[in-house]
This record gives sequence, structure tokens and C-alpha cells, in this order.
Amino acid sequence: MPSHNFQVNSATLVQRVAEKFKLQPELPGVIITQSTQMLGMISQIRFLEYMKLPENKKVYNRRPICELLDLISTPPLILSENFQINSAVITALNRPKQYVYEPLIIVLSNASLRLIDLHDLLLAQSEILRNQNKKFQEQMEKSRSEIPELYVEEEDDEPTGFLLDSKPLIKKIENKLKDQKNI
Repeated sequence: MPSHNFQVNSATLVQRVAEKFKLQPELPGVIITQSTQMLGMISQIRFLEYMKLPENKKVYNRRPICELLDLISTPPLILSENFQINSAVITALNRPKQYVYEPLIIVLSNASLRLIDLHDLLLAQSEILRNQNKKFQEQMEKSRSEIPELYVEEEDDEPTGFLLDSKPLIKKIENKLKDQKNI
């Protein structure tokens, strides 16, 4: 899953952050730190919206990024790298509406921080769901071929339903599909 390691010290000039965003438009945001502590995060979208006004550019371009932190930062959603993708999507989408599309911060096992764009997270969830659906379909086809007597066949040879109690088989399939990849 794509993640980004764009972190700057709180004393970094706003102009340098703007240059980095211009060079790497795929960056979802910037993490601002002081020593080894994270102070906050500013998304690229909020940064560019604020800095597109000439008066803001004039005032803040030569100032440290920490001055913008109080003005345009959002409360960051910080998750462990072991957080499941589906749970991360649900958590992100349950934020207040004005923050839903903000990047997430992932804490790796070595305590380093990474940014993940919500779009990339949703694409990963979609891929997982597609793979689970494919596995489910394959398992259903396998079950149908291994135990054809469970199905009632009509003249057109289309299965119309189970004859026997299929709950244990369905439960077994569902349990296999519950395994999800971690972030």
C-alpha cells in the first residue's frame, strides 16, 4: 500500500514545503515534528488552498511551518500499521465531514510515521473485497462440484436451492473469508 514519509521540522520554512508539494503532487500532506515528537499534520489540499491567496503567500512564505499548524492543520487520525484496512476505512469515514478526506498517519513498528491518502486506502479496501468475492465464488463453485446432491436441478440444469442443511458449509466459507490483510 502506498505511503509517504514527508516530515519536516517545525522550523522548516513554508516556502520549502510548498516547493516539495510542487515537485511531488502525489504527497497527501506533511507531518510536522519537533525533535522526535509529532506536532501535527497539514494536508496538501488545505495547504494549497490557504497558500493560493497572495496575502497568505506573502505573509507566510518565509515563516516556519509551525505557524501554519494552528491555522490549517486538522486533528490527525493516527493508526498502527497493524490496523486492518477495512477498520481503517470505517474509522476514517466516521470522522467529522470536514476531515473525512484528510490523510491518515500510520505508526510503523519502528515508531516512524507515514502518511496514507484516503483514496489509496479505499482502493486497497476495494481490492480486498474483490479478492474475497472471487474466493467466495470459487469456494461456492467447488462446493457445488464436490457435493452436487445438495442442489435440486430443474430441466434447465440451473441450481434452485439447497436440499440439505447447508449452514455448516456456509459458516465454513464465511470463516475463511473473514481473514483480512493488515495495512
